[in-house]
Amino acid sequence: MIISNGINTNVDATANAQRMTTGSKNVQALNAQMAATQTTKSSSTVGSESLGVVLNLSGALSANMNRVATTYSSSTTLKMGSQGSAVRVLQTKLTELGYSTKGTDGIFGNNTRNAVIEFQRAYGLDADGIVGNATRNQINTCYTNHLNNVLSVGSRGSNVKKLQENLTKLGYNTYGADGIFGNNTKKAVLSFQRANNLSADGIVGANTHKAINAALERLKNKPIDNPVDIDTSDLTAKQAKMIENLKNDTSLGLTSTKKTAMLTAAERLLSEGYEVEFVAGVLGNIQAEGSPGIFESSNYSNPNNRPSYLKYMDNNFNYRSEFSGKTISQVGIDKAVTLQEKAENSGFAGKFGLGMIQWTGSRTTGLLQAYEKYCSSNYPTVEECAKAEANYIVDELQGSHSYVYSNWKKGNMTAQSAGEIVCRQYEVPANIDYQARTRGQNANAIYNVMMK
Repeated sequence: MIISNGINTNVDATANAQRMTTGSKNVQALNAQMAATQTTKSSSTVGSESLGVVLNLSGALSANMNRVATTYSSSTTLKMGSQGSAVRVLQTKLTELGYSTKGTDGIFGNNTRNAVIEFQRAYGLDADGIVGNATRNQINTCYTNHLNNVLSVGSRGSNVKKLQENLTKLGYNTYGADGIFGNNTKKAVLSFQRANNLSADGIVGANTHKAINAALERLKNKPIDNPVDIDTSDLTAKQAKMIENLKNDTSLGLTSTKKTAMLTAAERLLSEGYEVEFVAGVLGNIQAEGSPGIFESSNYSNPNNRPSYLKYMDNNFNYRSEFSGKTISQVGIDKAVTLQEKAENSGFAGKFGLGMIQWTGSRTTGLLQAYEKYCSSNYPTVEECAKAEANYIVDELQGSHSYVYSNWKKGNMTAQSAGEIVCRQYEVPANIDYQARTRGQNANAIYNVMMK
């Protein structure tokens, strides 16, 4: 179970245990007072629901609360002047729901009436300060939801405040975090649910909590402000200096995310014993391609330039709205695997680029397997994507594409030639002659930075 910033996908076991303990003590204190009443009313018709009932609870609290429930029929009306255990249970529940009665003395006075009126207004009930069937049923429903962290209009408290803070953090403005679930919070919830393909009911239950947690996790994958620190313990001092030179460089104009991709790949390739010129050749191609975990964009400024395979993906798999330009950390590895299976079943009439090298076709399947192997969750971070992709590059260069390195070693073994041969034999992009020259030039510049 993922827990982020106080919002749980399931009932918080610790919190519930504390509530059960508190509720159990409250009810036990009522039992002695209730015993005589139970005896005198044993012949009366009783209902299954009262202000003290939470039918889906278990253990001591459930048993005790049900004993309270058998004392008061569902037709019991509580109002100014009412006294006894039922009033005390009412006060306890209203207080937990965020409607303070300023005490739980079992006496229905002005404070309790004001809390009832406030509750009734929040839920669109007749605000008469009298607890009849409609108000009683709404309180019971709200209390059960409260125990299970189901939040909706009228809910109050710290969980609502945390929900508001998290939604605002995700870009869904609740116009404040006051702990009161009102219309602005509902609108924010509805917007979030629609954006995440959830049932748009404005109620925050288990599925919406889970989606919020996932979205908060994905925030970790936003473009990073600084490139990651690279572990160079497996490198020689000279190689570690190359990594440091590349990390500190500004002449190449790299974004932090792009630099993280190149640093991670450089460390992995150098640790495997590849010559620095060849490493620079690989990096020169990464510089011209994508970023870790990113899906190829199908949103071309000139639609006529969009390749046929992306048109196929857009038309058949809703690629544009669900994947194009997004990261695997946003959509999840599982969803990407499903998309790849659909593309494969089409005979790769539809395919898509993915990652720092923008792997396509059957090679994307291998990349997704690397994500599953090296990443810790369905929504990996930028750093995890970079490590998985760097490992996959080495796997290919030592396996299915081992000829790339062998062929390079038969030539003059410069960074320029490495950039060109990696482009022609490993990348194979469109407009290959132009791309080979450009990537060779990239590789030469990168090599000069590394060798300072």
